[in-house]
Amino acid sequence: MLPSPVADAGRIDDRELLFSELSAHDRLGDALIERPGSVFVSDWNGDHPFMDQFLGDLGGVPIGKLGSLGTYSRMDEDLELSDAVAELHVRRYGETSVTPGRCVTGAGSTSFLTTLLMYQFLQGVREISYLPPVYYNAAWWIRKLGMGVRRVASDVDFSDSAELSLPEGRGLLWLTDPVWFAGVPLRDATIDRIADWQQRTGSTVIVDGTFQYMRWDGAAKEASDRLDPDLTFRLVCPTKTLAMHGFRFAYAIVPPQHAAAFTELHKRLHGAAGLVDRLFAHRAVEVLGTQEGALPLMSFARDRYQQLLASGAVTEAVEPESGFFVFGRPSVDATTYVAMDINCFGGEGYPGFVRVNLLNPAAISLLTR
Repeated sequence: MLPSPVADAGRIDDRELLFSELSAHDRLGDALIERPGSVFVSDWNGDHPFMDQFLGDLGGVPIGKLGSLGTYSRMDEDLELSDAVAELHVRRYGETSVTPGRCVTGAGSTSFLTTLLMYQFLQGVREISYLPPVYYNAAWWIRKLGMGVRRVASDVDFSDSAELSLPEGRGLLWLTDPVWFAGVPLRDATIDRIADWQQRTGSTVIVDGTFQYMRWDGAAKEASDRLDPDLTFRLVCPTKTLAMHGFRFAYAIVPPQHAAAFTELHKRLHGAAGLVDRLFAHRAVEVLGTQEGALPLMSFARDRYQQLLASGAVTEAVEPESGFFVFGRPSVDATTYVAMDINCFGGEGYPGFVRVNLLNPAAISLLTR
């Protein structure tokens, strides 16, 4: 059993800070209802010209030819899939510590956010430290589980004012890499400090890497791979990497000694995956294992960003390095759109900056009109 973290004497519980992000999301939901004619420029949905290329021959297969429709399709029992995921990390990403036995596959990153938190809770953990931001579904579960919360960074990691203050003793740390709403990976210095702290204290780290492996420069290996594989749980989501959200496929890379119990919990919480999702999972790993991988999509997002800046549609932005979101200041009247600002992500400053989905046609059309 993992030990429960011990709070520093006199430490103030930071739940209100974390849950303010949830309140901002709630206000956003109200705005979307109250302003039905406004464009949601931060929308998580999008489109791009590489759907057919990424889907390949799977797109033309009739449903009846996919496999047995009367049989549960269990990703976690698909050994060929876990073998392929491990090979992707070793051969394509250069992450040699990833083995098939560490890869727990399933349908969608949201399900794994639940399992990652519930697994620690059932191990006796009652307090969690975090770097902002925390994806809102994870924050929702932290609140529902009644966990104590300690914020260990003064701001989001790309901010010049961000300072890191890790606990003195052993604990559980949640970090999100990259800072997805701005497309900025955690700084190497931040990862190195966490790695040193982890080794010194024997602490567990959970990495929400849902938006990893999306670097615009084609870099493959992620810095969080430097964390101790025996003390680190990592979440990866290929359907996010390919921006094909209609399919559900993600996986967790877990310490080998926890793999069996973690898999069992995930199975009991979420059941079997759909047959189409499992077949697409194989296709997604195949695509990401090619020399190009998701680079056509990443180049498309980069070009969109540069066009927004060059045209003056976005007047200022945090320089993105990955993914398909940009955090910047649009030039159009703010009353014409609804958007997620820094309050949704636990940061400070950046007046007028909002998250823009570079793959959302309605958002791009509004900003460039």
